[in-house]
Amino acid sequence: MSTNSSWLALQIGAREHYAIPRALHQRGQLQALFTDHWLPPASLINRLPGTQRLAGRWHPDLEHARVVAPGYGALFREVSHRFNPFARHGRPTHARNRRFQAWASRTLAATTPIPGSIFSYSYGALQPFQIAKGQGCRTVLGQIDCGPAEDRVVAEERRRYPQFETSWRSEPSHYWDRWREELVLADRIVVNSRWSYRCMLEEGIPQHKLQIIPLVYQAKNVHVSTAPLPLSHSSDHFRLLFLGTVGLRKGIARLLDAMRILNQHPVVLALAGPSELDPANWAGCSNIHWIGPLPRSAVAAAYASADAMILPSLSDGFAITQLESLANQCPVIASRNCGDVVEHGVNGWLLANLEPETIAATILEAMETRKQLPHPLPMPAFDLRDLGEALSHLFASSPEENDLMAIAEGSA
Repeated sequence: MSTNSSWLALQIGAREHYAIPRALHQRGQLQALFTDHWLPPASLINRLPGTQRLAGRWHPDLEHARVVAPGYGALFREVSHRFNPFARHGRPTHARNRRFQAWASRTLAATTPIPGSIFSYSYGALQPFQIAKGQGCRTVLGQIDCGPAEDRVVAEERRRYPQFETSWRSEPSHYWDRWREELVLADRIVVNSRWSYRCMLEEGIPQHKLQIIPLVYQAKNVHVSTAPLPLSHSSDHFRLLFLGTVGLRKGIARLLDAMRILNQHPVVLALAGPSELDPANWAGCSNIHWIGPLPRSAVAAAYASADAMILPSLSDGFAITQLESLANQCPVIASRNCGDVVEHGVNGWLLANLEPETIAATILEAMETRKQLPHPLPMPAFDLRDLGEALSHLFASSPEENDLMAIAEGSA
């Protein structure tokens, strides 16, 4: 017998800073969180060298929630697999997804009472959903990206820019086959933007399954580096910041073309983040500076050093860096192929299209009009309470009547 109002949340990593289980726990509806690693501050693992990237695998909002993780054995197996050159056949993310699903399925099968609903993110939900459906649970899939449509977009970009060597590779057909099985098993599919919604419709996903719920961002009051980053050689320059994975999907090739167009203008660009591209692609551009990956403690300083953040993404499920940038009072130049956050001329500028000439012209518009924007910059008001309410309404009515798109758009 299932408890209709209770939820079980499954997730690998600290995606969205555990916003889904936090929102459910806040409403008293979270039965448990199943996750791959859970490391409270007192954990001995946090004291070991090389574990800094795991520091976020815990959240104080869930300190009193029931959290279930495989244990240290699974952590050591993952680390050994990561550093074992003979175990690196296939893609590490795929192997991690398979291991987590196998563990979560076994744990779910032994779970009592049976939850009324189970939430899991895409590409790691198939086996748990198979168990959940057999137990009579309702299933909610959190679609983290734009699926095969996004893959096709990036593949086309590779053909457009064959001179760019990239570590990106298209997903194999069996990857998408398993994803489509997840879609069949899902009673509801949560996407985070209208762009992602349209991409899902193009894949033939029934409209009544799809619901738009935007991401939640909460600024943290933490100690950060206050020293400005060297984003520009001169304060007279308009300083642009790109923050994220430097790759074709994020529109970097087109942005580099735009910066070449602007070579004679007082505009400089800082690229911050890991790169899928060879830095030689911009080595000869005097108006481009590659910072590389930034620690979380330096992110606020990066926004403070920039006049605007730019996101010319070809496809993004949402792009939470938009919210992060606005929270740090840095306006955003954004693509329309991501979450609806930017309002043109109010908290940033929207790119009419992603041609380099348009990107260059919009950068110049931003440089000329930045001081006309209001202060503080407005940003969408969608918090954990709204997220919890949106999740609770997923099954409150018939699919045709339950239109969470209105909730998403109303908060933007």
